Amino acid sequence: MTVTYQYQKAQDLSGEGYVITSAPITTHLIDVAASYRIKDRWTVNAGLPFISREWKGGPSHNPLNIVPPQYDSEFVDDGHFHGFFQDLRLGASYLLVTAPVTIEPYLEYGIPASDYPFFAASAVGRNLQTLEVGSTFAYRPPFLPWFFSMRAGYVLVDSVLGVDTDAMRVTADAVRFFNERIALNVFITSKNGGGVSPPQGTPDFTTEIWYRHDQIIRHNYATMGAGVDWALGERNVLNFTLLRMVHAEDVFELDEALSVSFSRPF
Repeated sequence: MTVTYQYQKAQDLSGEGYVITSAPITTHLIDVAASYRIKDRWTVNAGLPFISREWKGGPSHNPLNIVPPQYDSEFVDDGHFHGFFQDLRLGASYLLVTAPVTIEPYLEYGIPASDYPFFAASAVGRNLQTLEVGSTFAYRPPFLPWFFSMRAGYVLVDSVLGVDTDAMRVTADAVRFFNERIALNVFITSKNGGGVSPPQGTPDFTTEIWYRHDQIIRHNYATMGAGVDWALGERNVLNFTLLRMVHAEDVFELDEALSVSFSRPF
């Protein structure tokens, strides 16, 4: 079981060949995740994040100011923090190969845990169902204090207005063990998928595309980071991670992010 806290600060929406200057967005995230191994090869897992986000810009995403007004959509771009449970993750994996490279295919389903608003610069998500199919590959060289892994998955997303936002997500890690208690981790994460670019200039408030644009924008990115794992006793592990965005395409540029995780097996 793992509990993670993450702090993020993002600013300016980076499009294809242009940048839309924007106010900062501050995010606090708490994620609770658990996995359970069934016999030797099957593992089931679940996770649920709670996200609180604040937008310091103007009220450009007021659902009452579009045509027609969206009375069922909550207005959250008021300069204050608003928190929601985001998407519940339910998954399973199967340990297909154990040596010399570990191969573990997985399937993960995501469903909104609350009817959170998606029409907002400070929206905590897109409020769409997802299905991710992929595999984890891992290798630990014999007699070396290193561990390498890669997780690659294709994410199928609910279509909105006929726009396909399916995406490929890849994470690659390298871990260096220094002793029984300390390990250093470096990683890169990327997402690359379909969608549309954010509107430039004054949007047309009478279109369904404007109301749904946060659901169909590409949101492609690549981040790099480093972390330290610290074993507290025989069972507990504390992790500290820093990451930065190195590529942004139709997404708010992440200036900084810090996360702290606590893991414990039972």
